[in-house]
Amino acid sequence: MKILYREHIKPFLKKPHFSFIIVGVALILMRLLSNFIPATIYGAVVTTSYYYIAGLGFALLLGYGGLASLGTGAFVGIGAFTLHYVYRFMTMPLLIAILAGIVIAIVVGILFGFVSLRISGMYLAIVTMGLSQIVVKIITNIPEYASGTTGGFLSGGPRRPLVFLGMELTSNSAVIFTAFFVVVGMIIVHNLIYSPTGRALLSIKNSETAAQTMGINLLKYRLFAFIISGVFGTVTGVLSIMYSRNANISQIGLTFALNILAAVVIGGTKSIWGIMLGTFVIFGLDLAVFQRFNLGSYSLLVNGILIIVVVMFYPGGLIQLFGDIKRKFIQLKTKVRTYIYGAE
Repeated sequence: MKILYREHIKPFLKKPHFSFIIVGVALILMRLLSNFIPATIYGAVVTTSYYYIAGLGFALLLGYGGLASLGTGAFVGIGAFTLHYVYRFMTMPLLIAILAGIVIAIVVGILFGFVSLRISGMYLAIVTMGLSQIVVKIITNIPEYASGTTGGFLSGGPRRPLVFLGMELTSNSAVIFTAFFVVVGMIIVHNLIYSPTGRALLSIKNSETAAQTMGINLLKYRLFAFIISGVFGTVTGVLSIMYSRNANISQIGLTFALNILAAVVIGGTKSIWGIMLGTFVIFGLDLAVFQRFNLGSYSLLVNGILIIVVVMFYPGGLIQLFGDIKRKFIQLKTKVRTYIYGAE
């Protein structure tokens, strides 16, 4: 047993993938204990968790590809409204509806990727914002959406509850799906950033000319980054409508894209855990604290102050601050030990 633990179990426990699984298990445990958790806190954690998936995709674009896109909200809208239309009005199976949203996201992601070949920086952000608004406008003009609102699956229009593999899904069932996709998303992004693909994206971010000199195909990697980011955003939209049973276009427009940008910048563009921290700061605090106590206007103030402080003093995000605190603590611990026991 000791040999099994030392050679197989212990190495696995030290891998980052184990900590990712712990996050998923924590979400599932929260679902099981939902009756003992305040509804506001429970809803804030679930909502922030699937927003985190969109943040992971966006961080791959910004942190490693250097692509400042403001189109994340469009992909979230594609996921939510495609699922609603294909499942509810075309009466397709839930899995087909989800795959339809992913296919549309891939097509739109390719369009965004081609645009990124011609422009970059601030101009790319402006153009992707414009493309995002076009997607939003198309959605609002589809009659079934009543100017950009899906309405609940169980109210108004054709009534069709969410069913997966013969089982009717409740809102709480979406937490299990959220836990699964959070773990999968973390594993995918972790593997990508430590793979040749991640290194290629980072090279493109640092210098496009140098990257091309080394034989890196800009088209290939930029399209790939936008597709992955788009799929992650679409999954976020799918999970949001599975949980809330409603989607409003005002929740996925430019404001949402800016909030995702703030979450990634505040948490840390190159850290999976930093993105999680930033997402909970931007979305979790707003849902669990500010809105709960009718202090919604102060949320923007706090977010603005955090962005200024982080950009000026901690460009690596709040995760850099925690890293500095950890190092200071270790140094202090070493000094105390040396003072007590003397130098070795």
